[in-house]
Amino acid sequence: MDKLDFYKHQIENPLIDIINTRAQDNNFERQWLQLHIPNRDLQYALSQLSTLSLKLLQQIATLAPVSEAELVTAMSLDLGVISKNINKLSRLGFISKLNGESGLAYRPTKTGTKVVEVQGQLSDLLDKQHTELVDKYTPEQLTTVATFLQDLQAGH
Repeated sequence: MDKLDFYKHQIENPLIDIINTRAQDNNFERQWLQLHIPNRDLQYALSQLSTLSLKLLQQIATLAPVSEAELVTAMSLDLGVISKNINKLSRLGFISKLNGESGLAYRPTKTGTKVVEVQGQLSDLLDKQHTELVDKYTPEQLTTVATFLQDLQAGH
């Protein structure tokens, strides 16, 4: 089998399957959180959040108290994107605003802290699964895979 045939049969099809699965599971984190947080009102509030909002909540918990400008830097996002998601997190009761010496800052509420704790449980589970996966390969093999994927991404 030549390299192109190998690519088409052994790499391309599995990649397409992975991409399709990821597209279908785009809400995986939110769904996992809803299953592991029994409060129905909180489950509904979580259903209103995007993956980005959930990542922002984690950053707020990590950096709290934190300003919008600090979040823009930490997440490499535009102020408008941060502001929109902060407003949603605040409206749904996941974060609260503080008026501090250096201006407006944010911190997680008790509810937001609970969500971040459960996110941490999911992160630990995924880290364990990913560790088991990469342990099968040498650093050189992983470097080859990473380089291949970067080249593929750059070419498409």
